[in-house]
Amino acid sequence: MVRYIYQPVTGVSRTAVKTWARICASLRQMVLTVLASVWLSPSLVSMAADPLDEARTAYQQEQYEQALKLLDPVIGNGFGPPGALELRLRTYLKLGQTDKAVEDYLRWAERRGADDTALLRELTIKIIAAAIDDMREQMRGAAVTALKEYGGAETLPLLEKALADQSGLVRALAVEGMARHAHADRSKRLRDLLHDPAALVRVAVLRALAESGRRGLIPAIEPLLRDEQPRVKAAAGAALVALGRSEALPGVLELVKHPRPDERAAVLSILGHLKDDRIVPAVFGALLDRDAAVRATAAGILAERKEVGAAAAITPLLKDPVPLVRGVVATGLTKVQGKQAVSLIEPLLAETVPSVRAEVAAALLPFNPASADPVLREAMNSPDPGVRSAVAKHLGQAGKPAIPYLLDLLHDQTPRPRISAIRALGHVGTIKHLADLRPILGDPDVAVRVTAAGAIGRLLNGGS
Repeated sequence: MVRYIYQPVTGVSRTAVKTWARICASLRQMVLTVLASVWLSPSLVSMAADPLDEARTAYQQEQYEQALKLLDPVIGNGFGPPGALELRLRTYLKLGQTDKAVEDYLRWAERRGADDTALLRELTIKIIAAAIDDMREQMRGAAVTALKEYGGAETLPLLEKALADQSGLVRALAVEGMARHAHADRSKRLRDLLHDPAALVRVAVLRALAESGRRGLIPAIEPLLRDEQPRVKAAAGAALVALGRSEALPGVLELVKHPRPDERAAVLSILGHLKDDRIVPAVFGALLDRDAAVRATAAGILAERKEVGAAAAITPLLKDPVPLVRGVVATGLTKVQGKQAVSLIEPLLAETVPSVRAEVAAALLPFNPASADPVLREAMNSPDPGVRSAVAKHLGQAGKPAIPYLLDLLHDQTPRPRISAIRALGHVGTIKHLADLRPILGDPDVAVRVTAAGAIGRLLNGGS
């Protein structure tokens, strides 16, 4: 209770003072009532709270839709307060809204001036995962190829899933992906594909098991020596040789003489992976095969293995009547002889076939850029997207000098050359090229953006 002590004031009556005291007490009570209503009102408390903090709480409680409702007004058409845009893109990832997550990440990383590698890994894997379920075989194949490029443990669940794809090609790519990163022998589903109806899948599985080094797999492999497909028999024999059963090789070498040229080329390719000198005479002999694909395969194997006498043996094929063979030999000679091959292959820059000119120019680039550059530029400006794609692919073997050309090809108007350039940059580029590949994650073409995701993953993993 408020007490007022009357002090006489000259010219003011006792009654007036008491009246003013009552008025002041009433005003004080009103103020206290209003303040109490403000402090205790739930709606006003909510208005006073920080929406970003509420969104964080909703995210932590896995209430992702609620988090978005809170974040959208805060961000609007801008960036919002610090942390808001990052939180929203993480929320989009949790909800599987990958396209929106990409949009936010590109804006966020550009403003930040750098990538968050952990977040970029998560985003790129989600981009590829979305394409694994695409209805189109081509897009699923592009996604699994991207996983092969990417590597790392985070790709394994998706590769395992792709082993059950309805397409034999996609299944084979998934097997190759698991083998490339030494996970083939750990998957029961992969081993079960030894009995896959598609020959290319059985071949891929046999090669993967051969590379595992596990001799305990021999009993599972042996029955495939009786497979109806010659290339599968060859793959089974080669796998046994790789696992220590050297007596299986003569049977494989016999298959190099198969009447069908596609089978001969396939068998040679299988033999080329064996670290066994006994295969070398058969590969040299195949340089004289009547089929161009067989000759090209043999020349490529000898160059890749850098066999003694390879340069002398394949040089005459620079005059082969088939352009495919001439291109492979030109590239092969630079692998075997390096700069010494320049004088031999430079005349092929005048080839009439654009794709061969492009292949030769890419092979020459590390040794004689002045002569290679005009031909490369011509190929990059060809009206044929197949030629532009081919030059990008071949530049992927030319090392660091190829990077400026590949960066230009990233902006090609057609998906196919862009895909080849992206994949090649993933091989010859460095971590600093993440900034060039990052915007492509928003490309409208599914195959292009998953290829970019795979190339980014490869660079993040150090080009494994």
